[in-house]
Amino acid sequence: MLLRTRFYLPPLRANCVVRTRLLQKLQQSSGGSLCLVAAPAGYGKTTLVSQWLHYQPQRFAWLSLGPEHDVLDVFWQYAIQSLQQIQPDLGREAQDIWLRSPRRNYASVVISLLNDLDALAEHNQSDDPIALVLDDFHFIENPELLGLINLFLDHLPSSLRLVITSRNQPELKLSRRRANGQLLQLGTDDLRFDDAEALDFFHYSMHLPQADKTLAQLRHKTEGWVAGMQLVALSLKGNQVTAEELLPEDLLHKPQLDRHISDYLLEEVFQKQSRQRQRFLMLSALSPKFCAGLCNAVGECSDSMQVITELESSDLFLIPMDNHRTWYRYHDLFRQFLLFMAQQWPQVEQTAYCERALSWLQENGYYVDAMELCVQHALWDQARALLNDEWLQMEEGAAGNKAYWLSRMPFTGGHDSDRGTASTIEVQEDSSEVVEPLTRREQAVLELISQGLSNKAIAEALFISPNTLKVHIRNLYGKMGVENRTQALLKLQSSP
Repeated sequence: MLLRTRFYLPPLRANCVVRTRLLQKLQQSSGGSLCLVAAPAGYGKTTLVSQWLHYQPQRFAWLSLGPEHDVLDVFWQYAIQSLQQIQPDLGREAQDIWLRSPRRNYASVVISLLNDLDALAEHNQSDDPIALVLDDFHFIENPELLGLINLFLDHLPSSLRLVITSRNQPELKLSRRRANGQLLQLGTDDLRFDDAEALDFFHYSMHLPQADKTLAQLRHKTEGWVAGMQLVALSLKGNQVTAEELLPEDLLHKPQLDRHISDYLLEEVFQKQSRQRQRFLMLSALSPKFCAGLCNAVGECSDSMQVITELESSDLFLIPMDNHRTWYRYHDLFRQFLLFMAQQWPQVEQTAYCERALSWLQENGYYVDAMELCVQHALWDQARALLNDEWLQMEEGAAGNKAYWLSRMPFTGGHDSDRGTASTIEVQEDSSEVVEPLTRREQAVLELISQGLSNKAIAEALFISPNTLKVHIRNLYGKMGVENRTQALLKLQSSP
């Protein structure tokens, strides 16, 4: 017997924010297409699709998936039954085929179902396709089942559009479908609440009395993550925390992550990862941003690139910081949660991991990131040593930057008197959105690297210190979208 509640469209919540811009995008999908809404937990995927079906009247079949549907028999039985809610004869032959076939010829089941749908298109008096919604598709991992769903999509008739919500990027040949115009995709960036949507949410859905400026700051803090906004709003309404505590002005003060958000991330995200994945998440969160080389150094491993690729395909709050997909960061609230979890390690272990990260950042010339790591983990002796190094003189606005870093460190008197008004200075993230031209010095460094010279030999040839060279190499790698010498040489060889 099938659980009928799996076929029910979720009702709209009272006073929900109507996401007009996204509804218009969904409406652009057509018959024969795949509409994929993929983002981490709490981004409102199911709510959006439900809202679309409520506000845009159409024929649809809804199926809420669970772990039990990752079995061929169960999945196709539910899928056919969901379609029969709107067209009772659909899939009857397919059901007969699988019931009388001792070896379960599932390809024949899929083909029979496609033939029924194709016939439906011929007799359909309307151009509007049926929408088959598969909610929570991330539960589907069976390779054989995914292969059959790909077969289904390869021959999807104009009478049906498949709508999928998922916490990850499913193995459904998305690149090919995007290229041939079969795919309409909404991701994390699309689902984030913009300023206007956030204000509507806080005012009309959550009935918060705070000023618009404060609410805009809360949206910025949560990066438009609707679950985070809702949990923060509940805390404010319950007088468990004040807006000032959530938005501290003191840069040295580290606010504790709201317990509602922490509990949500623990139960819905963190605990669903393997122990190895949990450890990687915590280690990679130690630095404000990370790449495969840094993670390999901190975790003393060699497979970080593979893990990062898996994390990105899983939509696990991972945000690429450049077009080359070399550097990444986590959603700020997720990183706060990971750092909180990492505090459970013994202090000596935490320090050892941070020092490995610091060593790699210094060795590769990422001094600003090294300073940020020192400040965030209270490595004050290492921070002061960095500030006395000559790298700072190469950074634009060196005096202001030094004052900024000093403003974030405990005051010890003496030469720290140039702190001034540095608390108003902001540090720009090292995010390369476009490919920048190399300076003449960087071109010279690249030429010597291509000749196989060591860092020491290059520094001597250019009459610069090893630390100054590291900064040039860091900038060079950032512009090339690589993270080490081998990758730089390979990219150089492949250039026309």
